[in-house]
Amino acid sequence: MKSLLTIFCTAILTVSSLAQADEAGLITFGFNDASAYPYLAGTGTELASPPGLSVELVQYVADRLDLPIRFERQPGMRVLHSLRVGKLDGAFLFSYRKAREEFGVYPMSDGKPDANQRLATLGYTLYKRPKTRINWDGKKFTGFTGRIAANLNYSIVADLRKLGITVTEGRSTAQSFRMLFADRVDAVADQETIADSYLTTIDHPMLEKVTPPLSKKAYFLLFSHQFMREHADIARRFWSEIARTRDRFTDRIAYRYANGAPAD
Repeated sequence: MKSLLTIFCTAILTVSSLAQADEAGLITFGFNDASAYPYLAGTGTELASPPGLSVELVQYVADRLDLPIRFERQPGMRVLHSLRVGKLDGAFLFSYRKAREEFGVYPMSDGKPDANQRLATLGYTLYKRPKTRINWDGKKFTGFTGRIAANLNYSIVADLRKLGITVTEGRSTAQSFRMLFADRVDAVADQETIADSYLTTIDHPMLEKVTPPLSKKAYFLLFSHQFMREHADIARRFWSEIARTRDRFTDRIAYRYANGAPAD
């Protein structure tokens, strides 16, 4: 009987050890539980469907590298705190700030964040009809009193209103462009990746992009300092694969986000 008990306990310990090994190999990525559509979709702790361009890209890269991962959604500051204390192995979607280096590690090159290894560029571009005159110098509009359509989920809405622009909010990229085609607005402000993808799927009048872009900033996937000490090679492979596949993969799936944010 004692022998059987010993065998049973040994088996339990073996299974437990294997489970811990599997758990140890699992990389946990955290991101905000608020929407940053289309890069982070939906709100709350559960993944939306589709979950967001950046979430899909992280999963795609992990699959290509054969790395088991899981996601956790938390309030923004908690994500950074969890990363700092090592409860998360990685976190996204964050622009570069020197103060954030205490929370995690950015992909760096020559002492600066490597924009080539960014997870995404959050930027907005204006689309207009060729005959519409919009004077935009990158900081302010001159002599423009028209109306611009933008998705109600986008931060550019508040930015344009601060500049004195009248904004009509649409529920999706498709709706915003329908307003432009119907001459209800003078231009559309949209995420370039999403807008370009949508426009390839429809017949539409000739449009022009206003330069420079309204805004443009690189956002990154950070790894914890603890993870970098133990698995720096994995982190570097992950960043390199993001750089190699990001644009092609994002272009391929962008159409999923052209019809507006999913319901929470």
